Parts: sequence; C-alpha cells; structure tokens
Amino acid sequence: MRWSTHCNTAESRRTLRERGVTLAGPSPHELVAEVPEDVLRRRMQPLIENFLPDLFSWISFDTAWAQRYAVATLCRMLYTLESGKVISKPGALEWAREALAPEWHDLIEQTLHDRGRGWDPGDAPRTGSVEGTIAFAHWARARAD
Repeated sequence: MRWSTHCNTAESRRTLRERGVTLAGPSPHELVAEVPEDVLRRRMQPLIENFLPDLFSWISFDTAWAQRYAVATLCRMLYTLESGKVISKPGALEWAREALAPEWHDLIEQTLHDRGRGWDPGDAPRTGSVEGTIAFAHWARARAD
C-alpha cells in the first residue's frame, strides 16, 4: 500500500464535512475544517482547463461510460465554479440542463438518460456523442477562463 492524496481535495473535504454520516466518534464538523466557497471556485478553473488531457491519461472514449463520465464531471465542475458548492453528478446534470446554453441540452439529456447503463467495455458511445463531449469540454474550458 502507498500513501495517496487522490481524495484529499477541497471538494472531498467539503463533502465529508457537510454530508458525512457519523457512525461512531466525533462528527465530521469536528474533524474537517470548513472549506470556503471561493476555495472550491478557484480549484475548478485549472481542473476544467486540464480536464481532457487528465482524463485521457487513464481512459479513452472507446466506451460509452467514459463519455458519460466526462459530461457529468464537467457539469459538476461548472456547477462548483458557479456556486462554490459541491453537488452529485445527477444533480449537476439536472442543473446543467436548465442553466447551460441550449446547444448542450441534447448531450446532457442523453447523459442523464444513459447513466443507468453502467460500465460495459463493449458499450460503444452513441454516434456523435464523443465529438459533442469534446466540444463541450472546450466550451467549458472557455467558460472557466
């Protein structure tokens, strides 16, 4: 086993503090410091900027799951950038369907509809969804700047 800081992020700490469930011991409010909204907002800009290169370092869009993951994660990042809060992926997709430009509504709706399909390495992305997701990532990057 090796030490990892993968989940030691501002958004993970915010989620643990605000939504953590105590099974035994002290409450998350006693264990985790408050994470200000501005900290979360500032963290999103570089994450959105580097999203596609970071994503493609561990997965490709050969599977539909990866394409759906990208759309949901970008919506989540955009929500945090705008609100300073953390939300679930389904919640972020619902927000994005209402809040983002109409040109992305079909892609977001498709992602919401297909989320229940889960992970299947033989499940190819829908026609046009990869190109749409890449365009969405570039649009999100411009919006974050």
